Amino acid sequence: MRTGQDDRVGTGTAFAVSRDGWLVTAAHVVRRADRIAVEFEPGRQVPARLVGYDARRDVAVLRVGGALSPGVLHFADPSALQVGEPVAVIGNPRGRPKVLTTGVLLDVGLTLPGLLPGIFIRVSAAVAPGSSGGPVLNGRGEVLGVVVAVSARPGAEGGLAVGGPAVVQALPSLMAGTRVERAWLGILGTTVTPELARERGLMVSRGVLVVEVVPDGPADRAGLRGDAANGAPGDVILSLAGRAVDTMEDLLNLLAEREPGERVRLRVARGGSVVDVDVVLGVRP
Repeated sequence: MRTGQDDRVGTGTAFAVSRDGWLVTAAHVVRRADRIAVEFEPGRQVPARLVGYDARRDVAVLRVGGALSPGVLHFADPSALQVGEPVAVIGNPRGRPKVLTTGVLLDVGLTLPGLLPGIFIRVSAAVAPGSSGGPVLNGRGEVLGVVVAVSARPGAEGGLAVGGPAVVQALPSLMAGTRVERAWLGILGTTVTPELARERGLMVSRGVLVVEVVPDGPADRAGLRGDAANGAPGDVILSLAGRAVDTMEDLLNLLAEREPGERVRLRVARGGSVVDVDVVLGVRP
C-alpha cells in the first residue's frame, strides 16, 4: 500500500477482511493521507478510500471498489490465544512487497503509551517501517493482530500489534465512518528525576516537567509555562483530573482515556507554589 500527503509519500500494509472491498490497516499510516493506493499484484494499483479510523487503537478501515480476488483473512478466536504459539507477519517492510517473517507470540495485554490500555500483543517476528497495518497470523492463517510498531527496548524487542479483539470490537463503527482522535495537551515533557529536580531547582522530585509548550496549542492557551534553559524552570505536572502523574508515560496513559474537547484540571508545581490549571484538550496532530 502507498500513501501520499502533499508532496510526501509513504508505504504500509493492509489486508482484506471481506470480498466486497473492506480492508484493515493501521491508523497512523493513513489517517492524514490524501491519496491511498493498494497493490494486490505487481503493477496493479487500486485507489482506496479511508472510511474510518480509531487513533486510540491505531486501527483504520479502507474500502476499494469492486469485488476482491485475493484471499480474505478472518480473525482468530481470542480464547485460543497462547503465548509461545508460532506466528507469521506479512507486510511491506521498507517498501519490499509481501515479505513474510516468522516467530512466536511473546506477550499479550500490553499497553503502549498514549493508546488504549491492555490491547496490544508482542511477537518475535521481524517488522520494520512499512510493515504497519499488516496481519499477525497464527498457524491456521487467522489474524491475531494488526502490526502498529516495533519495540527496540532492551528485553522487550519485537513487533507490536493491536490485538484482534480490539480490532473486531471497533470494526462496525469504523465501517460506518467513525473517526476517533487522540486527545492532545500540546507540550514536550520529560519525567522529573531527583537529578533533574536538583539541576533545575524544582520544588518537587516527581511529575512531568514541561520542557516546551506548542504555540497556540491547548497547554499554551491555558497558560502552562515551558522550561527556560537559562531561566525559570517550567511547570511540573503533578496530576490530571485528580490522578497522580509521576512519569511521562503516566501522563500519556491518562490522556489516552480522554477525548478532544474535554476540559481537564491539571495540578502543577510552579516556582514555589502549587496551582490548578484547566485545559481544554485538542486533537493530536
